[in-house]
Amino acid sequence: MLQKFIAFIMAIISFFASLFGINLNSDKSYIYMDASYGSDERQVLNLYIPKDNDGTVGLVLLIHGGAWIAGSKDDYPESTLRDVSENMGLACASISYRYLSENVDLNDIADDVGAALQFIKEKGADHNVNINKVLLTGFSAGAHLSLFYAYSRKATAPIEPVAVVSNSGPTDLADINFYYNNALGDTEFVCLLASYACGQSFTIDTKEQADAALAAVSPITYVNENTVPTVIAHGVKDTIVPFTNAQNLDAKLTEYGVKHDFVVFPNSDHSLANDPDKSQETTDLLIQYAKEYLY
Repeated sequence: MLQKFIAFIMAIISFFASLFGINLNSDKSYIYMDASYGSDERQVLNLYIPKDNDGTVGLVLLIHGGAWIAGSKDDYPESTLRDVSENMGLACASISYRYLSENVDLNDIADDVGAALQFIKEKGADHNVNINKVLLTGFSAGAHLSLFYAYSRKATAPIEPVAVVSNSGPTDLADINFYYNNALGDTEFVCLLASYACGQSFTIDTKEQADAALAAVSPITYVNENTVPTVIAHGVKDTIVPFTNAQNLDAKLTEYGVKHDFVVFPNSDHSLANDPDKSQETTDLLIQYAKEYLY
């Protein structure tokens, strides 16, 4: 079941990544490929920093999906990083991170995001470039990590999070809708995955005892009046991350007066594949947010 699920997730990731593929051939950036930002083999990244800059540049950070147990930085093609660097004048990085396990939970993976940002900050400084702001974006698990890191660790981040674009991102792991009729597999497997995620073992019968731990690794828990501007893109027919997750985040951001855009994909499941007009709207918003908050 696990192997079938990973194959299913990887098919979605490949489709999503293909939306961003743009081929450019030039040498206008400082490039770090397969660079290690930590001691674990999963702690690697790809990074482009534009050579043409005024000494300060923003960063677009791409975080891959895969239910926190699959995927890699290379799910985002190198051409995407090059395009952002050379056409937008921004630094761009895609990162891999440690997978969930009995010994790695979502707080540990958030530590990986912070370590990657520290590495990127230092590489910028090596070229007399101050990388001072970051827009985090990703798909599914990568969207969760983008939201979770920007919302909960803004004050301590090596590079200040200023915006997030979430595509099909989990926002509330305590949402009971996660655990029934989910394309991830049966309820037992979803509980196991969520147990790893929050660091507390539970079954569907004991879930309420783990709700506090689940809330602690859920982005929605950290929303307040200082939360960064956010784009939420989510399919109404999502069978992996319930649409209620997106609705509830939209409601809470609205409650606190946080600048955000909620792009609803009425015909799409988790892959966001069946609403091309909404895909274009999301891409346009990502560019708009980058221009508004990174320059």
